[in-house]
Amino acid sequence: MALAKNFLRRGQDGLAGIAERVGYGSASAFSAAFTRFVGVAPSHYLRSLAVEAERAPPAMASVE
Repeated sequence: MALAKNFLRRGQDGLAGIAERVGYGSASAFSAAFTRFVGVAPSHYLRSLAVEAERAPPAMASVE
């Protein structure tokens, strides 16, 4: 599921694309397995990433 989490973080593929890339035959089978292993549905996982990003302090500009 680490690979699936990485694909979700990148946001490049939809759920069906990610499911296929990590070896599931359907988005629903992937979603069920993700929920079992991670403890939250993929959509909730994505929302939690968005909340973390909002709470993170702004990046410091590099000073040369």
